[in-house]
Amino acid sequence: MAKKRERKKPQPEVRGGNVRGWRIAFLVLCTVGACFSADLLRLHANVHTNPDYHSYCAMSERVNCDTVALSDFSVFLNLPVALWGLLGYVFMGALAVWGLRGHPRNPSWPLGFSFGLALFSALLGIVLFLVSHFIVESVCVVCGGTYLVNLGLAFVAFMALRRSGWGLFGALARDGRTVSAGAGPFAFLVIVFAGALIAAWLFVPTYWRVETATGPGGLPVGTTPGGHPWIGAAEPVLVITEYSDYQCPHCQRGHDDVRKLIASHPDRVRVVHRQYPLDQQCNSAILQPFHPYACRYARLSHCAQEQGKFWEANDYLFANGRRRFPVTQEELVRNLDLDQDALRACVEGDEADQAVQRDLEAGRALGIRGTPTFVVRGETYPGRIPPEIIEAALRAPAPAAPK
Repeated sequence: MAKKRERKKPQPEVRGGNVRGWRIAFLVLCTVGACFSADLLRLHANVHTNPDYHSYCAMSERVNCDTVALSDFSVFLNLPVALWGLLGYVFMGALAVWGLRGHPRNPSWPLGFSFGLALFSALLGIVLFLVSHFIVESVCVVCGGTYLVNLGLAFVAFMALRRSGWGLFGALARDGRTVSAGAGPFAFLVIVFAGALIAAWLFVPTYWRVETATGPGGLPVGTTPGGHPWIGAAEPVLVITEYSDYQCPHCQRGHDDVRKLIASHPDRVRVVHRQYPLDQQCNSAILQPFHPYACRYARLSHCAQEQGKFWEANDYLFANGRRRFPVTQEELVRNLDLDQDALRACVEGDEADQAVQRDLEAGRALGIRGTPTFVVRGETYPGRIPPEIIEAALRAPAPAAPK
């Protein structure tokens, strides 16, 4: 009899090509991304805390890391976006190191998780670029470096998956089973990451926030003989004249600093406010669009002064002037209880524009080129007043009490 031919059982599919090179490339890209993020975090802190700082990537109005760092989109859930990026790259890098060491039950570990995180990062980078280009209207080349790193991570992780023979969903399911079978090391990594995040929320100072005043707050106010509004000491030993722009973030911080100085020395310090909008609509020194509503806001604050509400308008415009949608006359009327018809007549008349022009001419005569600029005893100080100047002025004897 002829022997019955045995049917061989199908062998399980063998997967898991050599992906060590791709894993190393993934780790290298994570390291590069972490370096970019650390530099962006340094830049973010300097831009928000040092008005004299200008980053190496502030190349023009459209290509300017400083502008992007000063936008509201540079902070997410009360932490700088750069810090989120740094933590993310460190987490993905730790997974890559784990993968290089190998896993006894999962040769492809953690390619599924790595590709999922890299793909999310790449898509997030595209969204951030679109926000920067179309909403902030300025792009950051270092941020662009992180976006390219994210695309590179997605490509490298995809190639590693392809080389290993596993598809994305298969690799994710396999990684999930690996975590379920031995969750200890992965849970430890997640706990460390969560701990770093909580520590950041607790201990990273919110240096990007500026607490704007909301009116005189009981301090004396008045106008100089030239009609310029002042706040502070009735008989000061230190008079600070600030040239400012309501759409300038450093101006808001600078004004907050001098208001705090007044609060500390209410009988010795006075601040005089003058307008210097960096807007081509009224400032002939500005040759292209920069702060598109600054001239309008300067006129609004002058007209609020006509109704005795300059400092209320000043503080409201500093707090809201950098919004994408402009502060309107109706909004100012509603929030400051102004006479709408009088405000409209003043804004549309020539007197408000002439008052702004007088301030601009005075600023140009002093050689002012940017904001904020402070004037103390005839000397100009761009950005901020050196502490020793303030200390020397405050050591002067107090004015004699009126008889």
